Amino acid sequence: MDKPLEVIERETHIELAKLTAFRDSLKKADGLKFYTPNKHQLTAHQSDARMVLLCGGNRVGKSTMGAVELAAHVTRRYPSWWSKRRRFYGPVKAVVVCDAMQKIEKVIEPKIMEFIPKSYIKGLQRITGGYLNRLECKDGSTVDFLTSEQDQMRFEGADWDFYWGDEPQKKKQFDGVMRGLVDRHGISVLTFTPLVEPWMKEDLVD
Repeated sequence: MDKPLEVIERETHIELAKLTAFRDSLKKADGLKFYTPNKHQLTAHQSDARMVLLCGGNRVGKSTMGAVELAAHVTRRYPSWWSKRRRFYGPVKAVVVCDAMQKIEKVIEPKIMEFIPKSYIKGLQRITGGYLNRLECKDGSTVDFLTSEQDQMRFEGADWDFYWGDEPQKKKQFDGVMRGLVDRHGISVLTFTPLVEPWMKEDLVD
């Protein structure tokens, strides 16, 4: 006996909900595998430049692109279309710089956790207030987190392989991080909207 249409629809909705929940659980566990870049992000990822800029307005996908760059470098899980000149083959020392601690809490940390598998993370270090200060990976990769609110000396004296600057950077702090890339021949990604820190548009974009 054929099922009534309303029963079939209800069963279909239930099955669809189960499949959607399963997909979401997989994506939550390993978001990098599900990442599909838009045209702006793809152009940035495929660039061979040692410094890549994704400069534009809101909703372009700037922070997502930066988080994916970070995740790909610390895990070395690169899509086939990724620039071969901008790949690492061993543990990576990375630094992320943004404008405020609250940006780390509300944007940077959630983005990073979306794309770095939790099984890959060894530990998280936090400073007063609970803000993320360092992420340590099981293979030895590390990610330091700095903001424009911090003292200049926090940007000096370290060395890094990869630098992601999200939102406009202060010139002196930027220069400090760039010095930290020299010894390791590091690469960088800057994702920002040029509303403040006009030196970035003049010196980097123009």
